[in-house]
Amino acid sequence: MDIPIPREPVVPSSWFTKFTECFFGGLIPGNILLLVASLFPQSTLIKLGPLLLAILLFGQLVTGITFGIGFSIPWHKRENRNHSSSEKIHGWLRGMLRYWLAMMIAYYGFGKLFRTQFATSFKRADIPVGQLNGFELTWNYFGHSYPLAVTIGLLQIGGAILLLFRRSTLFGVVLLLPVMVNILLINLLYKIAPGAFLNSILFTLGLLYLLLLNRSALIKVFWPPVDPPPVRLGFLKQVFRFLAIGAPFGIIFYFVSKSPVSPLAGKWTVDRLVRNRDTVKANAWLTDTTAWTTVYIEERSTLALCPNPYIFEAKKSRVAQYIYKKDLQQMQLIFFNKINDTIRFQVCQPDDRGMQWDGIIDNDTVSMQLSRAKVNF
Repeated sequence: MDIPIPREPVVPSSWFTKFTECFFGGLIPGNILLLVASLFPQSTLIKLGPLLLAILLFGQLVTGITFGIGFSIPWHKRENRNHSSSEKIHGWLRGMLRYWLAMMIAYYGFGKLFRTQFATSFKRADIPVGQLNGFELTWNYFGHSYPLAVTIGLLQIGGAILLLFRRSTLFGVVLLLPVMVNILLINLLYKIAPGAFLNSILFTLGLLYLLLLNRSALIKVFWPPVDPPPVRLGFLKQVFRFLAIGAPFGIIFYFVSKSPVSPLAGKWTVDRLVRNRDTVKANAWLTDTTAWTTVYIEERSTLALCPNPYIFEAKKSRVAQYIYKKDLQQMQLIFFNKINDTIRFQVCQPDDRGMQWDGIIDNDTVSMQLSRAKVNF
């Protein structure tokens, strides 16, 4: 005779749990509709116009909030009145959430494999880095390495497959959440397209919700009983704990304090270059690599004298370590290609707009009138 196994009493869920699941349940159809709309011909999307697409984009949020409030409140009241749970409704809504996350995240994953994301742009490749916006910088960086794009895509696809099974849902969430948080921060801080940014928020929130549903299992994994017994070191253990974090901080702080950001850091245009009392012509840089037109002073230690006024050419430039002594108004250069080649320039009237350098380099007397150039970041 089989003995029935008693089931644990079902505890009614909170209203917030119901609202969250209803919110995603109301949002999912509109989000999938937008995905299908991406299959339309480009000419059709242009005719629809960005305003209509924006309305559809944020319309899904309105639908989700409306359904979340309109369905969760009577559902919660009915459950409390009947003192019962709604396991089947939770099962359907959570299933919808898992399958929707799997489909959408896999869509972005396959996009990386087939280069619809991080695709090469020949036009963008010829834009100077300083003129690229956040979106273009991101696409250039990730598009530079196809293996990296494939790795991210496979993580997204693999995590999406794990979401399709209840037993592996937690594993899928743990795999996908760091990826999605990273993507969310990139979309936010690099100002990627609003649609992609909104989706990254929704996907991250959906994964976080699935994670919180498994909080009891997470506590067991990340806060387990101590085994084996701890090593007893008394006060020394606290010292080691402090040093583990304090030592790296101290080393970096010492480096920063010994090598602060130079007040002259920036890109400087050589308005006038005089060598041995002869003014160097403006177009002399075309044939003479010592006819410098630009001086790059990095925030710490490194300086470059460049002849090309349009782009930095490493092979034609002279790169050096520099030490700026503000009290003496003196710039000391130590060139990389000549260890013993140390040059000192007298810096006259330095301010945020301009300055003049006077010194001797390669046995030539050199005078440079510099003005600060505008840099696009």
